[in-house]
Amino acid sequence: MSPKHLSTAALALLLGLVVAPSQANAITQNEKQAAIEKITQLMTEHYVFPEVATQTNDKLYKAFQSGHFASAQDHKSFSKALTEWLRTTAKDRHLRVRANPVGEEVSGIESSIRDNLLKPARHKFLNYGVLSASVLENNIGYIDLRSFYRLADSKPYIDAAMKLMAKTDAVIIDLRKNGGGSPRTVQYLCSYFFDEKLLLNSLYFREGDETTDFYVLDEVDGKKMPDVPLYVLTSSKTYSGAEEFSYNMLTRKRATLVGETTGGAANPGGMFTINDELRMFIATGTAINPITQTNWETVGVKPDVAVGADEALDKAVEMANKVVEANWLTEKSRREVETDRLFALLQKVRQSDKSPSDARSAYAAKVSKLVKQLPEPDRVIAEMAYEYWDKEPKYAVFLFDIAVQLNNQNMYFFAYWARALAKLNNMHQAKSVIEQGLKLATDKEDKDMLQDTLAELEQPVVGL
Repeated sequence: MSPKHLSTAALALLLGLVVAPSQANAITQNEKQAAIEKITQLMTEHYVFPEVATQTNDKLYKAFQSGHFASAQDHKSFSKALTEWLRTTAKDRHLRVRANPVGEEVSGIESSIRDNLLKPARHKFLNYGVLSASVLENNIGYIDLRSFYRLADSKPYIDAAMKLMAKTDAVIIDLRKNGGGSPRTVQYLCSYFFDEKLLLNSLYFREGDETTDFYVLDEVDGKKMPDVPLYVLTSSKTYSGAEEFSYNMLTRKRATLVGETTGGAANPGGMFTINDELRMFIATGTAINPITQTNWETVGVKPDVAVGADEALDKAVEMANKVVEANWLTEKSRREVETDRLFALLQKVRQSDKSPSDARSAYAAKVSKLVKQLPEPDRVIAEMAYEYWDKEPKYAVFLFDIAVQLNNQNMYFFAYWARALAKLNNMHQAKSVIEQGLKLATDKEDKDMLQDTLAELEQPVVGL
């Protein structure tokens, strides 16, 4: 049964609480006054901007005395009214007051643990923020990121998602339902998309008068993608750390933001106790962007392309497709030039009457340099080598030599290189190539294949 079909009492019991009569949650004028006095004390002691705290406190007293909160009859409605007033007055979207669960009895720790164990593990369900990662049509990567959980938990999931993105032609990161999280995790994901040690963001904290700088990390546990076209989806429900990621990318002109202006919560902080019934979140720090020297507090992060949240993904895919197609046409032209140059040089190798060693000295370095301009250069060379090992073994020997220099982990290169050498009656070098492969091979199947190839080559040729 879903929670929406449960009675209030039943839902409270699932949370390990016993609901008390409604009048137990009523709040008196004296309790309101005491709560406001405590709020002003906490603001004075902890709020990141002391002058704002002073101004807000003065206005809060006046608002209370003028009856602004008179309509609030219980702690829940009082906390809601306080939250709305504080956010509007202090212009801080992180400020909030919350009513604690109210009841005559709170279950013991054993009951609470039991209830938690019998609930779905939400952190695991969300893969510590990485809800999904996929490759869309036209090789466009997509990550639906719902939170920036602490880096120790989320890092393996982020790395796995980014591994899937490694060979895509564009990446879309969906933050439309992301409420924020750890600045360390924001820093880590940002670092995948930069190869320079840039300052991304700074956090100033009033306590200790300290500033922490967050730079692009030199290394991530995956392939950095500093040039991939990047799109970030935002909505009015994009908050805090998710806004920082968006703002970092926007101010560094590293990504195109698509969607709605974000929620506007830039000041980090923590929860403080007002009394047994109320607690509040107070911003104890503030974000400082190195480009703008300010942040997105209250105003939010405005996207490059403003569309409704429901339309943002389709719009980003449309934009990415155009960029991918344009980039491919440019890349195709470049490859045509490089391929023609490569094949022209290889034709000289095929027609050369030089010995294999002389051909290697004359042409190998030039061919290797040209083929490295193409994707998967070892595969390009090996495909030609496989085609010619039997009918033009001298040419194949030249090609396999280069293929192994490019990738010495493919044991089939060694096997067919040896076969081509055997075709040239150079058994000594053929065996040397197999031995070289055996030293490098780590997989039993590869070792067995090389041993079988050696046995095949050592068999005497029986004439007819």
